[in-house]
Amino acid sequence: MIGNKDVLTAALNIHSVEARHASHLRQMRKARGGAAASLKPWITGANDTGIGAAVDAVYEGEDNKNQAGVEIDQLNGAGGKISVNAATESFDEPLTAEAVLAIVSPFIS
Repeated sequence: MIGNKDVLTAALNIHSVEARHASHLRQMRKARGGAAASLKPWITGANDTGIGAAVDAVYEGEDNKNQAGVEIDQLNGAGGKISVNAATESFDEPLTAEAVLAIVSPFIS
């Protein structure tokens, strides 16, 4: 796929739209209140969605705080070292084709 520029462009466009959809759904759940009132539209760590084990595979690796060989929580920020939470909130992790298929397989007929 990486070798085919058109397919890669389409895949990246779909990815960004789906990320915005996921963020919006998390924001809607927060606005609804109740048990979801403490949720935020971004991910901190491996899974703080409040949904539980049903979606754990989707968030696997999101607790990564190392980017391009740099431990983000070891960098200085405005108020001292960057927190682990801020480091995990800063990046989305890439998924393998196998991981993507495992995540979407319940929705493909």
